[in-house]
Amino acid sequence: MDNVNKPTPLPQDKSSTDKPSLNEPLQSEPLQGKRLQAPKLEAKQLMVAKWLSLAPLYKLPVTLFRYVFLAIDRVLGLTKIEMDKVINLTVPVSTGTPLLGTISLNEHSASDSSHTIANRIKLRIYHPSSTKPQKTLVYFHGGGGVIGSINTHDHFCRYLAKHGNMNIISVGYRLAPEHKFPIPICDAIEAWNYINTNHQQLNINPQHIGVGGDSAGGYLACIIGLHSLQTSLPVQAKVKPAFQFLIYPMVDLQGLTESYRRFNKQLILTRDLMDYFRLKYLHSLDEVTLPLVSPLQAADISESPKSYILTLGYDPLRDDGIAYAQRLKAAGINTQHQHLDDCMHGFISITKLSARAKQATHNIAMGLNSFNE
Repeated sequence: MDNVNKPTPLPQDKSSTDKPSLNEPLQSEPLQGKRLQAPKLEAKQLMVAKWLSLAPLYKLPVTLFRYVFLAIDRVLGLTKIEMDKVINLTVPVSTGTPLLGTISLNEHSASDSSHTIANRIKLRIYHPSSTKPQKTLVYFHGGGGVIGSINTHDHFCRYLAKHGNMNIISVGYRLAPEHKFPIPICDAIEAWNYINTNHQQLNINPQHIGVGGDSAGGYLACIIGLHSLQTSLPVQAKVKPAFQFLIYPMVDLQGLTESYRRFNKQLILTRDLMDYFRLKYLHSLDEVTLPLVSPLQAADISESPKSYILTLGYDPLRDDGIAYAQRLKAAGINTQHQHLDDCMHGFISITKLSARAKQATHNIAMGLNSFNE
């Protein structure tokens, strides 16, 4: 087990956290009795959420929503950090047709998939310094499997690379509704396999490659570490990740929790927006109970690598994320769970307006840095 340090918060961080060293004994309780949410969402985050609520995001056409998401990040998000080297490349993906048996796919979804190598996805590799870090994070962006891209998360990946002191490989998997479940999962697995197979050409250490992402990207990341869930897919992960880094992950699309029901206004992510993503990502809501859709429902997650998981006080995904952290710990997985009770889902995109959001983003990078020796 690697000897790693605790993440170091910026001064005056008053968020509730559960963050033992990854080498310390695990606790069975998710937050050790600490509060799940502050009395109020931090003021600047609330201001942005109210502004965005004037034209509800879930009413936007997908194409327009993708442009809006990028614009929000560029106007309100992190400043671009220069790297020692950034490499862009495309890799072939040959799969996408599921073998789920019990779930029949419509003709459109089946015809979108191909066993040829005609499809390609983008990778963007960030080397933060000329003295290459020993470890690498393969990163999947958020956006409900419907919006988001390498570009929407470019500044965030640069920030993680610099302050987390890691190489970052950002994956541009295909999106729904053009490419519905399980195509994004297959893309994620194929990208993971390509990176591990070509580690020498990519100049990364094959012994220290982890996987992570935010929201839907966290969902894709955790599935890569659960090989038993992949048997119904036409592709499986060939290597187990050295660690996983899950930022407010989307781990259950059933939408049955108190936080899912409660948070439906004046937030970036609301219940209505989650419903928008579910309907576009899935062929049918009958799929929500499948472990490949809702990994929290998997019978066994003990295959998971050592983990960092972040949950937030003001987030429809909060309760599922806390439950997943608790299950990881109960399964004996070396897990660091950090909970920020005064932040909302998507705060990494509004750091120019909210000092608290920028501080919390720094905490995330320090969580990644904790996986370094």
